[in-house]
Amino acid sequence: MTDELWALEEGWWTMGAAEARRRMHPSCVMVLAGSVLQGEAILNGMDTAPRWDGVQMTDRHGVETEDCVVLAYRAAATRKGAAYAALCSSTWVRQAEGWQLIQHQQTPEG
Repeated sequence: MTDELWALEEGWWTMGAAEARRRMHPSCVMVLAGSVLQGEAILNGMDTAPRWDGVQMTDRHGVETEDCVVLAYRAAATRKGAAYAALCSSTWVRQAEGWQLIQHQQTPEG
């Protein structure tokens, strides 16, 4: 799995909404604890929610085809001193403007 895709995935946790807009496919779907979001609703949530201070991704797995990469991992993130742990998966697709996130799912642990 390319380091580029893992770096993009890590950045997704900490980047601001402007960078996320550039990196997200317009039809992206996210399944988070208690909600399913798509497209602009994801970005609207990023505008109001504080970003994560950092994330550690372990138990990494991935599969890559020519224009699609699926990543799966265990995330341990922190925000304002609070810890969060989840099992995650993301799907990135290659577009003319580069890799874009088209799907992300989180299952909280604990």
